[in-house]
Amino acid sequence: MDSRGLFDIALVVVAGLLAYTETFGFANPRTTLQEILTAIAGLDIRVFLVLGGIFGICFVAYLTMYLPQKDARTIQR
Repeated sequence: MDSRGLFDIALVVVAGLLAYTETFGFANPRTTLQEILTAIAGLDIRVFLVLGGIFGICFVAYLTMYLPQKDARTIQR
């Protein structure tokens, strides 16, 4: 893994920790995790279907648009 990848991972971890502490503070992590899981479990099935559909659209777009262009650039080298 190159240094840019490690830097990106570190930024994601720091941003996640900051978002967590901003939202929940320094409360007991087990209690907050249970609250998060309860909130996710309480969502309607339509929310999961919409999120799955959005993910599917992005995945198909990635497969049909980005990968062929990347492959074409790799062959030209």
